[in-house]
Amino acid sequence: MRNQKGQALTELGIVVVLLIMITLGAVEFGYTFLALHMVTQATAAGARAASVLQVGNRGVCGNIDPAWCTNEIESLVRTQVGSFATVSGVQCVQVPNPGSSFPCSPATAMPKVKVIVNGTIPSIFGLRKSTVFQRTQTFRDEGR
Repeated sequence: MRNQKGQALTELGIVVVLLIMITLGAVEFGYTFLALHMVTQATAAGARAASVLQVGNRGVCGNIDPAWCTNEIESLVRTQVGSFATVSGVQCVQVPNPGSSFPCSPATAMPKVKVIVNGTIPSIFGLRKSTVFQRTQTFRDEGR
């Protein structure tokens, strides 16, 4: 019995370390989940904004200028994501309906606008690598 003085202290140390690791893991998971949700919402907002781009800001046959769209939508997405994630690129693409004579398709054909956001979510405590993400959102092109 007298040789077991440090046993309780050793067990306490093991349990405390395990509980701290579980807590840090839960916080890390929650942060990543929150950041991915914010990126998804920002991607949807960007696609929504691109889909309602008015006719006066469009090119021939109602086409969206990809460079202008990408710059404006990237600015919107970066503003909404803030510092939760690092956005490495935003792509804005106009997708025609199958069988349409895009770019000058008839008014009945409804092309779509697709916004693709790429980036990374950093680790808070360094317990894992940065999470790489790609989010895609597509809306009907209502601005034509």
